[in-house]
Amino acid sequence: MGLAGYGLMGLPSQLGPPQLLGLLVWMAVAVLLHDGVIVPVSTVTGAGLTRVGSGLRPASGAVLRGALMTGAVVTVIAGILLMAQSVARNTSALEGDYAAHLLWFWVVLSGVAAVMVYGIERAGSGRGERKQKTRP
Repeated sequence: MGLAGYGLMGLPSQLGPPQLLGLLVWMAVAVLLHDGVIVPVSTVTGAGLTRVGSGLRPASGAVLRGALMTGAVVTVIAGILLMAQSVARNTSALEGDYAAHLLWFWVVLSGVAAVMVYGIERAGSGRGERKQKTRP
């Protein structure tokens, strides 16, 4: 906490008024983006996964949530690279085929998640365990 306070106290001496204003605007937009977009989307997605995966074992649900979260993070990063690639002046700086790699990433991620969920569900059904009902 002391280091953060020291850094905040040094901001006015390191940045001029236009940069300080820009930083404050950036921080305000980041908060609005987080609270106005990221939180509602993740809440709705989580509720949808809970509803769809209500017949699955908790471990299978965790695999699904982890796969979707990993995929979302990688997609955001690849999206940034794709945008940068479209406006790059130096074509050798971003020369990867990010769209194709992203598609293959999702194919592999979906396959691995499906195999894991199948294995978890199959292993649990062999032990005589019953699936917990969430609705009457």
